[in-house]
Amino acid sequence: VSTQSTGSSGINAEYGKQWYQRRVRVSFNNPFVFKHISNLKNIDQFQDIGPSVVMASPGMLQSGLSRELFETWCPDPRNSVIIAGYCVEGTLAKMIMSEPEEIVSVTGQRLPLKCSVNYISFSAHTDYNQTSEFLMLLKPAHIILVHGEQSEMQRLRTALKREYEDTPDPAEIFAPANNEEIVLNFRGEKMAKIVGRLAAKKPKAGDKISGVLVKRGFNYHIVSPDELEHYTDLKQGVVLQKQTIPFTAPFSLLHHCLQQLAGTVEQSEKSSRSCLKVFDSVTVQQEHNKISIEWEGSE
Repeated sequence: VSTQSTGSSGINAEYGKQWYQRRVRVSFNNPFVFKHISNLKNIDQFQDIGPSVVMASPGMLQSGLSRELFETWCPDPRNSVIIAGYCVEGTLAKMIMSEPEEIVSVTGQRLPLKCSVNYISFSAHTDYNQTSEFLMLLKPAHIILVHGEQSEMQRLRTALKREYEDTPDPAEIFAPANNEEIVLNFRGEKMAKIVGRLAAKKPKAGDKISGVLVKRGFNYHIVSPDELEHYTDLKQGVVLQKQTIPFTAPFSLLHHCLQQLAGTVEQSEKSSRSCLKVFDSVTVQQEHNKISIEWEGSE
């Protein structure tokens, strides 16, 4: 019994030594344990006492930590800023890429821009070659470009049309403006029976009929949305979506900006509060130090 006990104790000691060595080795070799990188939650934690590299957001320098650091460092020619992604027109990041002599801070102060400005694309979006190859594999009959600046979408549309022009059945390519209607024509004819209120008047050739297309087996029916309950098991519903955003600037300034974006903006009052109607579907209402945005999500 004594011999077995000694042997067991020796094995446990050796195993413990090996286990400890493995733990120590992992802690030193773990690639996710960074010696010179730390998480910076706010600018108050940052000690600006020597050379450093800070990766901060938002990338367009509109607000937040990146804007605070940039305004602190931009007057010093020893500093540098690298824009690492796409920048929308009108943002500070887009403006400094043209290297102006000065910028306007969040508080309205004019600051000299003496630091160097560089751009390196780390965008996760596909480039033209990837997008083109993807479309060539799919061979869609219709392509609708809906994301991006209007000028860039038109450039992409022109390039895609040039690439598709030699194919047997070139695709239709659209780059619509906001709220612009697009009509898509598909091959193949299907017969649908008009029922309910829509059938009260016999349509003529060329008339447009608006309703819900319902398929039952191999038969198609066109029904007015408010008569769905009479002819189907479906019910009509409306999803009203609402988003609240902090806003302390004058409401007239918001009205002006929305007019630049959408053109005609209707102004009214609701519960003694100013309201704006944008695109005939989105309601913007002024509240205390914030605005609410409401729209119908679906019908």
